[in-house]
Amino acid sequence: MHSRLHGSPLSISPLAPVLAALALAAVALAASACGADGPGPSEQRDTGVHPRLLARPDQRDVLRSRAEREPYASILATLRRRAERAYEEDPDPASWDHRTNGNNASTAQANALLAWAFEDRAAADKAREFLRRLETDWDTNTVLDINIRMAKTLMGYTNAWDVLSATPWLPADESAEAERKITEITGQLFAKYVEHDFYRDLLLRPAQNNHPIRTADAIAYVALAFPGHPAAETWWSWSISELDYLWGPNGQYVQPDGGVSEGPYYSGFAWGPTAALFIALDNALEGPAAFTRDCRTRSDEDPWAGHGCIDGEQGTFEPPLRGGLFTSAVDWSLALRLPWGSRPPLDDAVFTPFNGSSLLTSFGGSGAYRWDWEQNRDNPQDMEFGADLIAHHLIYIDDAVATEEPPRLTRFLPDAGNAVFRSDWGEEARWLLLVAEHGSARKAIHDHVDGTSFSLAAYGEYLLIDPGYYKPDALDNAKTSQSPSHNVILIDGKAAPDKGLFNNFGDADAWIRNTHDGDAVEYAEAHQDYQDTHVERSVAFIDGRYFVVGDRLTTSHPAARAHAWRLHGYAGLTSGGTFELLADGARWERTRAGVEARVQSTAPGLAVVEPPYTPLAAPHVHEFEEDREAADHAVIDATVKAEAPGFLAVLLPYKVGADAGPDAPLQAAPIEAEPGVVAWQIEGDGGTDVAVLRSKGAPGSLTLPGGQVLETDAELVVLRVEGERPFALMARGTQVLLDGVPQVTAPDATGVAVEE
Repeated sequence: MHSRLHGSPLSISPLAPVLAALALAAVALAASACGADGPGPSEQRDTGVHPRLLARPDQRDVLRSRAEREPYASILATLRRRAERAYEEDPDPASWDHRTNGNNASTAQANALLAWAFEDRAAADKAREFLRRLETDWDTNTVLDINIRMAKTLMGYTNAWDVLSATPWLPADESAEAERKITEITGQLFAKYVEHDFYRDLLLRPAQNNHPIRTADAIAYVALAFPGHPAAETWWSWSISELDYLWGPNGQYVQPDGGVSEGPYYSGFAWGPTAALFIALDNALEGPAAFTRDCRTRSDEDPWAGHGCIDGEQGTFEPPLRGGLFTSAVDWSLALRLPWGSRPPLDDAVFTPFNGSSLLTSFGGSGAYRWDWEQNRDNPQDMEFGADLIAHHLIYIDDAVATEEPPRLTRFLPDAGNAVFRSDWGEEARWLLLVAEHGSARKAIHDHVDGTSFSLAAYGEYLLIDPGYYKPDALDNAKTSQSPSHNVILIDGKAAPDKGLFNNFGDADAWIRNTHDGDAVEYAEAHQDYQDTHVERSVAFIDGRYFVVGDRLTTSHPAARAHAWRLHGYAGLTSGGTFELLADGARWERTRAGVEARVQSTAPGLAVVEPPYTPLAAPHVHEFEEDREAADHAVIDATVKAEAPGFLAVLLPYKVGADAGPDAPLQAAPIEAEPGVVAWQIEGDGGTDVAVLRSKGAPGSLTLPGGQVLETDAELVVLRVEGERPFALMARGTQVLLDGVPQVTAPDATGVAVEE
């Protein structure tokens, strides 16, 4: 029998150091958890009322009343298609398969709900058949990280049992047998991954991420359903301890502004089954849930040291469906959303929708969650990423909550380490994500070495890219995880330290600072120290149309080094589209849109080149499309040898086929300047702008192409010299004058000042 590491989502965190140990880990595991005897959780008991997890008895009439109107009619049609599936057999009779059993559980759940909601005897009989055919030889499975794959099976079959119990068609002996099977599988899962030192310390303790969360979701669901089981209290207390901690303010998993340390892909993977559990808790319990703290999977490593968990301490937990970090994580994911609905491939990630946020409309959530669910070009109304929530959408979307766009466009999330620039909420919006994480926001197994990096989308295309999640070796980090695969400045070929395995996070703290959210101009900076150099990257978003990127470096290194301003674009090589290398930049174009990037340096001798190319290797490889096909894209380096060069770039997206008007290609031309000063003139439908970058001590006067004289002591200036919506921005200066007339002033030169 061959061991399999399945890949959707991609498999376990790096395991190379323990590969040899795995060969020695064939130990005899207990068939079920040996928890302490005793009653279930003190706030929960088996009342004999069903259903009490997926739904409540009073929700049946509501479900029936809405079944013929949208969006419920479409959801119900999806549920019926799910219920029509035949029972799947394990592909290998000698091995319990989580995919097959998860699919069968999902089918059983769908039939049980139809039986209860619509008094469908045939659906009840089919759900009963699936429960009868469930096998309990779980320990024959061959998937090392099956612990994160069990929520679908355990929740689905538990819901099938619970909902069928509300019909006249589940005999007592079959109910007892279903309970025996579900709890037996849960006991085996708990024994192997929570009670066994090797697997607990390999997969749960180092991770502090979706691994313990999804494991706890599955186990807690069964403990909630069957509180009379001898091990239920132990299962319950460990699971609720984990969820209370990791979704809480001290767990380091969610930052105060909602950013999740392992990125939008894996946080969505964790969120879906947790939402299903929290809804079940809300249905089944009255008031906060009591539990006894179980600290066996706490980590004492940075950033989790000082967690404060005390074994045996009594605690209470209230499902945070109506506020707190659990819902803040949804808001953060929505803020990051690409214009067409997918989440960006930040960290270990591919394009994916967010599943489940629209359920929050039943718990005080806004119509923006439903809007996000519906307005998705590639995955409209997704209900399955991370968890089967089809039935939940039928019950918990509240169409009395009006669909609405989110209230804010550009978002600055310094705790998460994200600045998100957005022109509007349409599919063709201009969008840029600037990354600068620090502390626990970057200390995660699925994080990348990407401080100060950015990615850009416009007019329906992903154009300047984060490379996503190319992981050909399940026992190593993703090949796309290190700094050369990101849009950063490399110094002698390196940026922040490489990440290693497990908790060797690499990277370095970075910070979002000096933000401005205005009408004509929006601005943020990313700061990071690496290679004896302090990097300050400024991004200005002009008129919702284009971006200026200014990089200012200071160093303690005593000699000139090779600096490369690296940029990745989604075209060229095997990526499709077209790529053109320019003398001072490059152009990438896809079907709907393209982007022209132009760059200058305050140091002399800048050359734009392509780094050496090896197929399916960094820095050219990426994997972020949902088909999980890796491909190669064109990369440029704007290279110069100097001590601390500055770089000034303009990123000019355009709509393919637009020859005139606001979406047509913008025109950028370098402005002749004194040594240590570089400048661009940018012309478009909105007017004429200039962008200027000065080295410290460089001349402060610049004659513009139209004859005007710009005077400044600032390091960075972006200014409209002609056109509507005038503005002036400066960083690290006290004044900008145009023909002697002040455009923007500041009392000191420590920050950023904007006049508009």
